Amino acid sequence: MSEAVLEQRVAAAGSVARGPSLSWFRLGPILAIHFLGTLGFSLVIPFLVFIVADLGGAHWTYGVLGATYSAFQFVGAPVLGRWSDRVGRRPVLVASQVGTLLAWLLFLFALSLPVGDGLKLFGATLTLPLALVFAARALDGATGGNISVANAYVADLTRDRPELRQVAFGRMGMAASLGFVLGPAAAGLLGGTRLGPRLPIAVAAAVAGVTTVAILLLLKRPPGRCGEGPPPPGALASGLNQQAKPCHTAPERRALVLGATRRSVAPILGATFILFLGFNFFYSGFPVHAANVYGWNTGQLGVFFAVLAGIMIVAQGPLLSFVSKRLDRRLVFGTGMGFLVLALLTYPLPAGPISYLGAAFFAIGNGLSWPTFQSRVAEIAGEDQGVVQGAVTSASSLASIAGLVIGGFLYPLLGGSLFIVAAAFFVVVLVLIPLWFRSI
Repeated sequence: MSEAVLEQRVAAAGSVARGPSLSWFRLGPILAIHFLGTLGFSLVIPFLVFIVADLGGAHWTYGVLGATYSAFQFVGAPVLGRWSDRVGRRPVLVASQVGTLLAWLLFLFALSLPVGDGLKLFGATLTLPLALVFAARALDGATGGNISVANAYVADLTRDRPELRQVAFGRMGMAASLGFVLGPAAAGLLGGTRLGPRLPIAVAAAVAGVTTVAILLLLKRPPGRCGEGPPPPGALASGLNQQAKPCHTAPERRALVLGATRRSVAPILGATFILFLGFNFFYSGFPVHAANVYGWNTGQLGVFFAVLAGIMIVAQGPLLSFVSKRLDRRLVFGTGMGFLVLALLTYPLPAGPISYLGAAFFAIGNGLSWPTFQSRVAEIAGEDQGVVQGAVTSASSLASIAGLVIGGFLYPLLGGSLFIVAAAFFVVVLVLIPLWFRSI
């Protein structure tokens, strides 16, 4: 073989290994789906606490309602993830979006009923409409684990370009942040009509319907996966409760991947739980802190979160893309965690410019650290993206339940010191970076 031919073959092999670039066109459908899902969810956030009160609930009822969503997501995410590994991502995303659509329709039906009398319970009244709202949030939570399936889809798209996963997950974060910026703003306009909160909920249902159609029309099967899902496992594999093996992975290679995954996934689940405890301590305490200590009203609090989300879009997009090409991902993740710690330490201080500096630090920290962590999860998951992503979503849901409930009880006792406790969780994650990013 001549040297020229050898060089041509090496160059061709290198181009195949590198694969196509990660363009906005390739990610566009899943980004649009993620954006629409977040938009529909965030449309109702400004009104939910008032809806609960109007239907007979008390302050604690709102917290339990939020925990209901997370509790059912904790159960549903692994099921959806495992199912997506068996039958493919697209049908599971369609089914989960149909569940979300039905949940919003049930929510809308609940608001059309008279409140009437109900069961008295710890200062609240459990009326029929309120019970239906709980049922709607439970249904939405059970099917809301589709974020794990969406993450698995992105991991499939970057199967041959793992170095681009940080950027891909960063763009997913941008889509979510944009939905959270536009959703509450749109809710303010829609809720000002004579229909009140019914109109935002109707729009949320319509968005869920549009998202379902978008999945059917736009979402394509990721390269490298079986057309109709992997073949069913044999009798022995079924008896051992093994997953159906993907058609593109040799059995011996899959056994090695599964062994590495099981050794590595437990620390990642632990890191996820600690991270989301810190996040939810912040989210449970900051609105109360801003109202009682800063003296902010609803508009000022909305501006704060809009600024935070806006900076996060930049951090998850251009900033993350820039630093991920130049820095080791452990350093990127560690830098993000450091910014999160600094952000939380600003909130016990008096309100002023320092508060918005804290918002900028929080946005930069989240924008750098979370997509990098998601890329690490995708790396560990290997051929079991749905299963592992579902387990990670469950860990985050469990931490959300604990963080929202415990944080709500701790803030009256600790005040601004609650944010220092949250910062301590992030310090633990920062110190243990070698554990989260150790070699498989």
